[in-house]
Amino acid sequence: MSMMRPYTAREICEALGITLDTLYRTRQVRHALDGLPRPLSERGPLKWERAGFDAWHTRHDPRRPPAPANDPVRPPEAATIEEHQALFHAAYAPPPLDTRRQHNRR
Repeated sequence: MSMMRPYTAREICEALGITLDTLYRTRQVRHALDGLPRPLSERGPLKWERAGFDAWHTRHDPRRPPAPANDPVRPPEAATIEEHQALFHAAYAPPPLDTRRQHNRR
């Protein structure tokens, strides 16, 4: 198995849609705020490890579609406002209170 070559700064810029100058000026801020991975070396031309950058870019790409909801099926569509409110209150109603008398165990 051969090792993949690291991403160059130019390839990172193309993936992010920014210029090389912008990358060099904002790299520290992007690392601190967005969690951009650090380059493999600070000397010479900057290079990034492929797997780390790809994982970060997948999580932080603004063009990424929203994550699906955890619901297995879509909720029913309401025809009227009253029907919508009834469905909403049924879904988010607090559980009934237990009004039975509580006994302490001795």
